[in-house]
Amino acid sequence: MGKLALVSDKQQNNVLVFENNGEVVTDSLTVAEMFGKEHKNVNRDIEVQLEKLAEANEAEWGALNFGQTQYQHPQNKQWYKKYLLTEDAFAIVAMSYVTPEAMKMKVEFLREFKRMKEHIEKRMQIPGDTFGQIELIAAGTSNLNKRVSSLEQVVEKQLTVDYGQQRVIEKTKAKRIYFLWENEHIDREVHDSTRKLFGLLGRNLKDAFNVNSYRDILKKDFEEALNFINGWRPMV
Repeated sequence: MGKLALVSDKQQNNVLVFENNGEVVTDSLTVAEMFGKEHKNVNRDIEVQLEKLAEANEAEWGALNFGQTQYQHPQNKQWYKKYLLTEDAFAIVAMSYVTPEAMKMKVEFLREFKRMKEHIEKRMQIPGDTFGQIELIAAGTSNLNKRVSSLEQVVEKQLTVDYGQQRVIEKTKAKRIYFLWENEHIDREVHDSTRKLFGLLGRNLKDAFNVNSYRDILKKDFEEALNFINGWRPMV
C-alpha cells in the first residue's frame, strides 16, 4: 500500500473504491464522507479494530489489510494520517455501522469492491501472444514486490512484540531483579524491596525505548530490549 496520497477528485465524485498497486481498496476519508462521520472518528474505529486484532494474535492480518498512510489537505497543505482498507478490512470496520442508511451504504461499497475486482481480473486476462504474457508476468511481479516491501516496512516500523515475546520480557525482568537482589548487587537501603526494583526497571525500559508500556516495544527492538534488561542495574 502507498505511503503518501493527495486528496483527489475521487471523494468529490463519490468513487467508493480504487486501485492501489494492483489491489482494490477504499480509504478512511471515503468511509468518513460516505457514512457521514468525522474522519478522526473513523480512524479511531480502525485503530480499535487493529488493537483487537493484535490481542487475537492477528496483527499480521491487520498489517496486510490496513495500511497507514498520509494525505495532504487541499486547503492548508498540511499532511494528516489516513488508512487504506481492503474489502475485508472495510467489512470489519463497517460492522458496527448499523443504521438503515449505513446498511445501504455498506451494500454500495461491497458492490463497488466486486465491480472493481472484476474489472481488474478482466484486464489481467492472459494475452494470447508471448510478449503480452511476459508483460503481464512482469506487472504481477512488480505488484507483489511492492506488497512485500510494504509489509516489511510495517513489520519494521509498526508491529510491536507479540504475547510470547511479552512473556519473555517479563521473565527476563524477573530473572534480572532476583539475581541482583539475591547476590546483593544493589543498595538495599535505597531499594528495600524487589517491588521497587521492578518499578524502576520498568520505567528505565520504557524510557530507553520511548514507549508507554513494554508491550509497545517494536518487534525489531525485541533482542535489544532483552540485552538492556540483562545488563540493567540501578544507578544507586
